Amino acid sequence: MGKHIQLLVSEWCPTCPQAERLWQQAAEDTGSDLDILDVTQRPGRDIVAKLMIRSIPAAVIDGRLEFLGVPELKKALDCLH
Repeated sequence: MGKHIQLLVSEWCPTCPQAERLWQQAAEDTGSDLDILDVTQRPGRDIVAKLMIRSIPAAVIDGRLEFLGVPELKKALDCLH
């Protein structure tokens, strides 16, 4: 069974679309669940506050902050296996 990925993004973020494509691919390749959460909406804000995230895009995997920015696909996949 795959992991649960929460990707924190915003529409004003220039690298977030690239992060969304990368994490969608990683989720598909590993059978993981992906939720894309806007940091201006309540669910995204709650995670940002809980984990004290100060930069996006940010990938939270199974409740832990794992990546800020856009990692290489191999690094993302390694984290999900």
